[in-house]
Amino acid sequence: MVEKRRYHFNVGEVKSGIIELILGHKGQIGEPFIRRSLQEKYDGIDQGTVNRHLHDLQKLGCLELIPPSKKTTRSNRWNITTLKQLENIRQHFPDIQLNRYEKSLDIVSRYHLRYISPARYIIFRVQLLLSTSFFDLCITNDTKTFYSKASEIYRFGKGFKDDLLIQDYIDDIYTKLTNTIFKNTSFLLSVWDKHMCSSLKTNVHSNPSEYLQTLSLSEKRFQEILKDIFHQSEEISEEMLGRKLVKLLSLKTSHEIFRTSFQEIADEKELPRKALELDFDIADDIFNKIVEGDSQGLYHKIVKINNHQREISYISPFIIFEHCFEDDMLNDTVSEEEKEFIKRKKSSVQKDMEGIISYDEWYIRSKLDTSGDKDTMSKCTDYDDLYDEYFKKYLIPCIEAS
Repeated sequence: MVEKRRYHFNVGEVKSGIIELILGHKGQIGEPFIRRSLQEKYDGIDQGTVNRHLHDLQKLGCLELIPPSKKTTRSNRWNITTLKQLENIRQHFPDIQLNRYEKSLDIVSRYHLRYISPARYIIFRVQLLLSTSFFDLCITNDTKTFYSKASEIYRFGKGFKDDLLIQDYIDDIYTKLTNTIFKNTSFLLSVWDKHMCSSLKTNVHSNPSEYLQTLSLSEKRFQEILKDIFHQSEEISEEMLGRKLVKLLSLKTSHEIFRTSFQEIADEKELPRKALELDFDIADDIFNKIVEGDSQGLYHKIVKINNHQREISYISPFIIFEHCFEDDMLNDTVSEEEKEFIKRKKSSVQKDMEGIISYDEWYIRSKLDTSGDKDTMSKCTDYDDLYDEYFKKYLIPCIEAS
Protein backbone atom coordinates (compact mmCIF):
# COMPACT_ATOMS: atom_id res chain seq x y z
CA MET A 1 0.00 0.00 0.00
CA VAL A 2 1.40 3.39 -1.03
CA GLU A 3 1.67 5.90 1.81
CA LYS A 4 -0.40 8.97 0.92
CA ARG A 5 1.63 11.43 2.99
CA ARG A 6 5.38 11.00 2.93
CA TYR A 7 6.23 14.42 4.32
CA HIS A 8 6.18 15.44 7.99
CA PHE A 9 5.30 19.11 8.32
CA ASN A 10 6.84 21.17 11.11
CA VAL A 11 4.59 23.60 12.98
CA GLY A 12 3.90 26.61 10.78
CA GLU A 13 6.03 25.26 7.93
CA VAL A 14 3.32 25.18 5.26
CA LYS A 15 1.85 28.52 6.29
CA SER A 16 5.30 30.10 6.16
CA GLY A 17 5.83 28.54 2.74
CA ILE A 18 2.56 30.04 1.47
CA ILE A 19 3.47 33.51 2.75
CA GLU A 20 6.96 33.36 1.22
CA LEU A 21 5.50 32.16 -2.08
CA ILE A 22 3.07 35.10 -2.26
CA LEU A 23 5.72 37.60 -1.17
CA GLY A 24 8.03 36.32 -3.88
CA HIS A 25 5.57 36.85 -6.73
CA LYS A 26 4.05 39.95 -8.28
CA GLY A 27 0.46 40.93 -7.64
CA GLN A 28 -2.35 38.48 -6.90
CA ILE A 29 -1.52 34.77 -6.90
CA GLY A 30 -4.06 32.23 -8.15
CA GLU A 31 -4.93 29.35 -5.85
CA PRO A 32 -4.09 26.66 -8.47
CA PHE A 33 -0.55 28.10 -8.76
CA ILE A 34 -0.17 28.02 -4.98
CA ARG A 35 -1.28 24.37 -4.84
CA ARG A 36 1.07 23.32 -7.65
CA SER A 37 4.01 25.11 -6.07
CA LEU A 38 3.41 23.59 -2.65
CA GLN A 39 2.92 20.10 -4.08
CA GLU A 40 6.32 20.42 -5.76
CA LYS A 41 7.94 21.72 -2.57
CA TYR A 42 6.20 19.41 -0.08
CA ASP A 43 5.82 15.98 -1.60
CA GLY A 44 2.46 14.53 -0.62
CA ILE A 45 0.55 17.65 0.39
CA ASP A 46 -3.07 17.55 -0.73
CA GLN A 47 -5.51 20.20 -1.93
CA GLY A 48 -7.57 20.20 1.28
CA THR A 49 -4.51 20.89 3.41
CA VAL A 50 -3.46 23.82 1.20
CA ASN A 51 -6.96 25.34 1.29
CA ARG A 52 -7.16 24.98 5.06
CA HIS A 53 -3.82 26.74 5.55
CA LEU A 54 -4.80 29.55 3.18
CA HIS A 55 -8.01 30.28 5.05
CA ASP A 56 -6.27 29.99 8.41
CA LEU A 57 -3.84 32.69 7.24
CA GLN A 58 -6.75 34.84 6.13
CA LYS A 59 -8.30 34.55 9.61
CA LEU A 60 -4.97 35.60 11.16
CA GLY A 61 -5.03 38.74 8.99
CA CYS A 62 -1.91 37.72 7.05
CA LEU A 63 -3.47 37.29 3.59
CA GLU A 64 -6.06 39.03 1.46
CA LEU A 65 -8.56 36.85 -0.41
CA ILE A 66 -9.76 38.04 -3.81
CA PRO A 67 -12.85 35.99 -4.76
CA PRO A 68 -13.25 34.64 -8.31
CA SER A 69 -14.73 36.89 -10.97
CA LYS A 70 -16.27 36.09 -14.35
CA LYS A 71 -14.11 38.82 -15.93
CA THR A 72 -10.82 37.48 -14.56
CA THR A 73 -10.67 33.94 -13.22
CA ARG A 74 -12.84 31.24 -11.71
CA SER A 75 -10.38 30.52 -8.89
CA ASN A 76 -9.59 32.39 -5.68
CA ARG A 77 -6.60 34.69 -5.72
CA TRP A 78 -4.44 35.69 -2.76
CA ASN A 79 -2.18 38.64 -2.01
CA ILE A 80 -0.35 40.64 0.66
CA THR A 81 -0.86 44.39 0.27
CA THR A 82 -1.02 46.20 3.64
CA LEU A 83 1.17 47.13 6.60
CA LYS A 84 -1.28 45.40 8.92
CA GLN A 85 -0.85 42.12 7.06
CA LEU A 86 2.93 42.46 7.33
CA GLU A 87 2.60 43.22 11.04
CA ASN A 88 0.43 40.13 11.55
CA ILE A 89 2.93 37.99 9.64
CA ARG A 90 5.74 39.31 11.83
CA GLN A 91 3.71 38.49 14.95
CA HIS A 92 2.76 34.92 13.98
CA PHE A 93 5.76 33.96 11.80
CA PRO A 94 8.81 35.84 13.18
CA ASP A 95 11.30 33.65 11.32
CA ILE A 96 10.21 34.95 7.90
CA GLN A 97 12.68 37.59 6.69
CA LEU A 98 10.01 40.04 5.61
CA ASN A 99 12.42 42.87 4.88
CA ARG A 100 14.24 40.83 2.23
CA TYR A 101 11.22 40.64 -0.08
CA GLU A 102 10.69 43.25 -2.79
CA LYS A 103 6.91 43.12 -2.31
CA SER A 104 7.28 43.96 1.40
CA LEU A 105 9.59 46.88 0.65
CA ASP A 106 7.14 48.22 -1.93
CA ILE A 107 4.26 48.12 0.57
CA VAL A 108 6.21 49.98 3.27
CA SER A 109 7.67 52.53 0.84
CA ARG A 110 4.29 53.41 -0.67
CA TYR A 111 2.80 53.85 2.78
CA HIS A 112 5.48 55.99 4.45
CA LEU A 113 7.26 58.06 1.81
CA ARG A 114 5.57 61.48 1.55
CA TYR A 115 7.90 62.98 -1.04
CA ILE A 116 9.01 60.29 -3.44
CA SER A 117 12.10 61.01 -5.51
CA PRO A 118 14.01 58.20 -7.24
CA ALA A 119 17.10 58.67 -5.06
CA ARG A 120 15.17 58.83 -1.80
CA TYR A 121 13.12 55.80 -2.76
CA ILE A 122 16.27 53.76 -3.42
CA ILE A 123 17.95 54.76 -0.13
CA PHE A 124 14.82 54.04 1.90
CA ARG A 125 14.48 50.57 0.39
CA VAL A 126 18.13 49.73 1.14
CA GLN A 127 17.63 50.83 4.74
CA LEU A 128 14.55 48.62 5.05
CA LEU A 129 16.46 45.76 3.44
CA LEU A 130 19.41 45.93 5.84
CA SER A 131 17.76 46.81 9.17
CA THR A 132 15.13 44.45 10.55
CA SER A 133 14.43 46.77 13.48
CA PHE A 134 13.84 49.71 11.11
CA PHE A 135 11.52 47.60 8.98
CA ASP A 136 9.60 46.41 12.06
CA LEU A 137 9.19 49.97 13.32
CA CYS A 138 7.85 51.00 9.91
CA ILE A 139 5.19 48.29 9.84
CA THR A 140 4.01 48.87 13.42
CA ASN A 141 3.58 52.66 13.24
CA ASP A 142 1.21 54.75 11.16
CA THR A 143 2.71 57.54 9.09
CA LYS A 144 1.68 60.31 11.49
CA THR A 145 3.35 58.58 14.45
CA PHE A 146 6.40 57.69 12.34
CA TYR A 147 7.04 61.29 11.28
CA SER A 148 6.15 62.68 14.70
CA LYS A 149 8.78 60.49 16.36
CA ALA A 150 11.38 61.44 13.78
CA SER A 151 10.60 65.13 14.27
CA GLU A 152 11.04 64.83 18.03
CA ILE A 153 14.37 63.00 17.67
CA TYR A 154 15.56 65.71 15.27
CA ARG A 155 14.37 68.62 17.45
CA PHE A 156 16.22 67.34 20.50
CA GLY A 157 19.27 66.20 18.55
CA LYS A 158 20.91 67.44 15.37
CA GLY A 159 18.31 70.13 14.74
CA PHE A 160 18.10 71.57 18.27
CA LYS A 161 19.46 75.04 17.46
CA ASP A 162 17.55 75.33 14.19
CA ASP A 163 14.33 74.31 15.91
CA LEU A 164 14.73 77.01 18.57
CA LEU A 165 15.04 79.64 15.84
CA ILE A 166 12.03 78.26 13.96
CA GLN A 167 9.97 78.24 17.15
CA ASP A 168 10.82 81.93 17.61
CA TYR A 169 9.52 82.59 14.09
CA ILE A 170 6.32 80.64 14.84
CA ASP A 171 5.80 82.64 18.05
CA ASP A 172 6.35 85.92 16.20
CA ILE A 173 3.77 85.08 13.52
CA TYR A 174 1.29 83.79 16.09
CA THR A 175 1.63 87.01 18.14
CA LYS A 176 1.27 89.16 15.04
CA LEU A 177 -1.82 87.28 13.85
CA THR A 178 -3.41 87.41 17.32
CA ASN A 179 -2.79 91.11 17.89
CA THR A 180 -3.42 92.29 14.34
CA ILE A 181 -6.55 90.25 13.65
CA PHE A 182 -8.13 88.39 16.57
CA LYS A 183 -7.70 91.15 19.16
CA ASN A 184 -8.38 93.97 16.69
CA THR A 185 -12.15 94.34 17.15
CA SER A 186 -12.34 97.51 15.06
CA PHE A 187 -10.78 95.71 12.09
CA LEU A 188 -13.10 92.72 12.51
CA LEU A 189 -16.13 95.05 12.69
CA SER A 190 -15.08 96.79 9.51
CA VAL A 191 -14.76 93.41 7.78
CA TRP A 192 -18.17 92.38 9.10
CA ASP A 193 -19.84 95.58 7.91
CA LYS A 194 -18.16 95.34 4.54
CA HIS A 195 -18.85 91.69 3.76
CA MET A 196 -21.22 89.96 6.15
CA CYS A 197 -24.21 92.21 6.99
CA SER A 198 -25.93 92.08 3.63
CA SER A 199 -25.14 88.41 3.12
CA LEU A 200 -26.78 86.83 6.16
CA LYS A 201 -30.39 85.70 5.78
CA THR A 202 -31.20 85.77 9.50
CA ASN A 203 -30.56 88.14 12.36
CA VAL A 204 -27.84 85.99 13.89
CA HIS A 205 -25.08 88.28 15.19
CA SER A 206 -27.06 91.36 14.10
CA ASN A 207 -24.92 93.15 16.70
CA PRO A 208 -21.61 91.35 16.17
CA SER A 209 -19.41 93.35 18.58
CA GLU A 210 -19.95 90.97 21.48
CA TYR A 211 -19.39 87.92 19.27
CA LEU A 212 -16.22 89.32 17.72
CA GLN A 213 -14.74 90.22 21.10
CA THR A 214 -14.91 86.56 22.16
CA LEU A 215 -12.78 85.38 19.23
CA SER A 216 -9.39 83.86 19.95
CA LEU A 217 -6.90 81.51 18.36
CA SER A 218 -5.18 78.94 20.57
CA GLU A 219 -1.55 78.08 19.93
CA LYS A 220 -2.58 74.47 19.34
CA ARG A 221 -5.06 75.47 16.64
CA PHE A 222 -2.49 77.82 15.10
CA GLN A 223 -0.02 74.92 14.85
CA GLU A 224 -2.69 72.84 13.13
CA ILE A 225 -3.32 75.62 10.61
CA LEU A 226 0.42 75.86 9.88
CA LYS A 227 0.58 72.11 9.20
CA ASP A 228 -2.28 72.47 6.71
CA ILE A 229 -0.57 75.19 4.67
CA PHE A 230 3.05 74.05 4.76
CA HIS A 231 5.23 71.70 2.67
CA GLN A 232 5.05 73.97 -0.39
CA SER A 233 8.01 73.24 -2.68
CA GLU A 234 7.80 75.44 -5.77
CA GLU A 235 11.07 76.67 -7.26
CA ILE A 236 10.17 80.34 -6.85
CA SER A 237 11.64 83.32 -5.03
CA GLU A 238 11.35 83.67 -1.26
CA GLU A 239 9.03 86.65 -1.69
CA MET A 240 6.66 84.80 -4.02
CA LEU A 241 6.56 81.69 -1.83
CA GLY A 242 6.18 83.79 1.31
CA ARG A 243 3.31 85.71 -0.26
CA LYS A 244 1.59 82.45 -1.22
CA LEU A 245 1.96 81.04 2.29
CA VAL A 246 0.61 84.20 3.95
CA LYS A 247 -2.32 84.12 1.50
CA LEU A 248 -3.08 80.55 2.59
CA LEU A 249 -2.75 81.55 6.24
CA SER A 250 -5.16 84.44 5.65
CA LEU A 251 -7.70 82.14 4.02
CA LYS A 252 -7.51 79.71 6.94
CA THR A 253 -7.87 82.62 9.37
CA SER A 254 -10.90 83.95 7.51
CA HIS A 255 -12.64 80.61 7.77
CA GLU A 256 -11.61 80.22 11.40
CA ILE A 257 -13.24 83.57 12.36
CA PHE A 258 -16.40 83.46 10.26
CA ARG A 259 -17.00 79.72 9.84
CA THR A 260 -20.38 79.88 11.65
CA SER A 261 -21.57 82.65 9.37
CA PHE A 262 -20.22 80.91 6.28
CA GLN A 263 -22.04 77.75 7.29
CA GLU A 264 -25.30 79.68 7.54
CA ILE A 265 -24.83 81.07 4.04
CA ALA A 266 -23.68 77.74 2.60
CA ASP A 267 -26.76 76.01 4.06
CA GLU A 268 -28.95 78.15 1.80
CA LYS A 269 -29.15 76.18 -1.45
CA GLU A 270 -28.75 79.21 -3.66
CA LEU A 271 -25.83 80.72 -1.75
CA PRO A 272 -22.90 78.27 -1.43
CA ARG A 273 -20.98 80.13 -4.12
CA LYS A 274 -21.54 83.39 -2.24
CA ALA A 275 -20.07 81.86 0.92
CA LEU A 276 -16.97 80.79 -0.99
CA GLU A 277 -16.56 84.21 -2.55
CA LEU A 278 -16.89 85.85 0.85
CA ASP A 279 -14.23 83.53 2.28
CA PHE A 280 -11.73 84.72 -0.34
CA ASP A 281 -12.76 88.40 -0.13
CA ILE A 282 -12.32 88.47 3.64
CA ALA A 283 -9.02 86.58 3.31
CA ASP A 284 -7.76 89.40 1.06
CA ASP A 285 -8.57 91.97 3.76
CA ILE A 286 -6.85 89.84 6.41
CA PHE A 287 -3.80 89.40 4.16
CA ASN A 288 -3.48 93.16 3.58
CA LYS A 289 -3.71 93.77 7.31
CA ILE A 290 -1.14 91.12 8.27
CA VAL A 291 1.52 92.30 5.81
CA GLU A 292 1.33 95.94 6.94
CA GLY A 293 4.68 97.18 8.17
CA ASP A 294 7.24 94.48 7.37
CA SER A 295 5.96 92.17 4.66
CA GLN A 296 9.45 90.98 3.69
CA GLY A 297 10.27 89.99 7.27
CA LEU A 298 6.99 88.07 7.49
CA TYR A 299 7.63 86.33 4.17
CA HIS A 300 11.14 85.35 5.28
CA LYS A 301 9.94 83.83 8.55
CA ILE A 302 7.05 81.87 7.11
CA VAL A 303 9.23 80.49 4.29
CA LYS A 304 11.86 79.40 6.81
CA ILE A 305 9.18 77.61 8.85
CA ASN A 306 7.84 75.95 5.69
CA ASN A 307 11.29 74.80 4.58
CA HIS A 308 12.13 73.54 8.07
CA GLN A 309 8.94 71.47 8.31
CA ARG A 310 9.46 70.11 4.81
CA GLU A 311 13.07 69.20 5.53
CA ILE A 312 12.11 67.27 8.68
CA SER A 313 9.43 65.41 6.77
CA TYR A 314 11.90 64.69 3.96
CA ILE A 315 14.65 63.28 6.19
CA SER A 316 12.42 61.53 8.75
CA PRO A 317 13.10 57.98 7.40
CA PHE A 318 16.85 58.61 7.64
CA ILE A 319 16.52 59.91 11.23
CA ILE A 320 14.60 56.79 12.28
CA PHE A 321 17.04 54.48 10.49
CA GLU A 322 20.04 55.95 12.33
CA HIS A 323 18.14 55.68 15.61
CA CYS A 324 17.42 51.99 14.91
CA PHE A 325 21.06 51.37 14.01
CA GLU A 326 22.26 52.87 17.30
CA ASP A 327 19.65 50.88 19.22
CA ASP A 328 20.76 47.68 17.46
CA MET A 329 24.33 48.44 18.45
CA LEU A 330 23.32 48.78 22.12
CA ASN A 331 21.30 45.56 21.99
CA ASP A 332 24.02 43.71 20.07
CA THR A 333 21.53 42.82 17.33
CA VAL A 334 23.03 44.82 14.48
CA SER A 335 23.90 42.79 11.38
CA GLU A 336 27.33 42.81 9.74
CA GLU A 337 25.90 44.00 6.43
CA GLU A 338 24.23 46.92 8.23
CA LYS A 339 27.56 47.86 9.84
CA GLU A 340 29.27 47.71 6.45
CA PHE A 341 26.58 49.90 4.90
CA ILE A 342 26.93 52.54 7.64
CA LYS A 343 30.71 52.41 7.40
CA ARG A 344 30.68 53.03 3.65
CA LYS A 345 28.08 55.77 4.03
CA LYS A 346 29.86 57.57 6.87
CA SER A 347 33.29 57.35 5.26
CA SER A 348 32.12 59.26 2.18
CA VAL A 349 31.10 62.87 2.67
CA GLN A 350 30.95 65.85 0.37
CA LYS A 351 31.40 69.57 1.02
CA ASP A 352 29.11 72.21 -0.37
CA MET A 353 28.30 75.83 0.45
CA GLU A 354 26.39 74.70 3.54
CA GLY A 355 29.33 72.72 4.91
CA ILE A 356 29.68 68.96 5.37
CA ILE A 357 26.75 66.90 4.20
CA SER A 358 26.26 63.16 4.24
CA TYR A 359 26.78 61.16 1.08
CA ASP A 360 23.09 60.23 1.06
CA GLU A 361 22.12 63.92 1.05
CA TRP A 362 24.64 64.66 -1.69
CA TYR A 363 23.34 61.74 -3.74
CA ILE A 364 19.74 62.94 -3.45
CA ARG A 365 20.67 66.49 -4.45
CA SER A 366 22.75 65.24 -7.36
CA LYS A 367 19.84 63.17 -8.65
CA LEU A 368 17.59 66.21 -8.52
CA ASP A 369 20.15 68.46 -10.26
CA THR A 370 20.03 67.53 -13.93
CA SER A 371 22.60 70.20 -14.77
CA GLY A 372 25.39 68.50 -12.81
CA ASP A 373 28.92 68.21 -14.25
CA LYS A 374 30.45 65.00 -15.56
CA ASP A 375 32.44 64.35 -12.38
CA THR A 376 29.32 64.65 -10.22
CA MET A 377 27.32 62.40 -12.51
CA SER A 378 30.15 59.84 -12.47
CA LYS A 379 30.20 59.76 -8.65
CA CYS A 380 26.43 59.51 -8.65
CA THR A 381 26.64 56.50 -10.97
CA ASP A 382 29.15 54.89 -8.59
CA TYR A 383 26.62 55.31 -5.80
CA ASP A 384 23.92 53.75 -8.00
CA ASP A 385 26.24 50.77 -8.37
CA LEU A 386 26.70 50.60 -4.59
CA TYR A 387 22.96 50.35 -3.99
CA ASP A 388 22.54 47.88 -6.84
CA GLU A 389 25.15 45.75 -5.12
CA TYR A 390 23.08 45.60 -1.93
CA PHE A 391 19.90 44.82 -3.84
CA LYS A 392 21.50 42.03 -5.84
CA LYS A 393 23.10 40.53 -2.75
CA TYR A 394 20.20 40.61 -0.29
CA LEU A 395 16.90 41.34 -2.06
CA ILE A 396 14.42 38.61 -3.00
CA PRO A 397 12.81 40.07 -6.14
CA CYS A 398 9.19 39.65 -7.21
CA ILE A 399 8.70 37.36 -10.19
CA GLU A 400 5.64 36.63 -12.29
CA ALA A 401 3.53 33.66 -11.24
CA SER A 402 3.44 31.22 -14.15
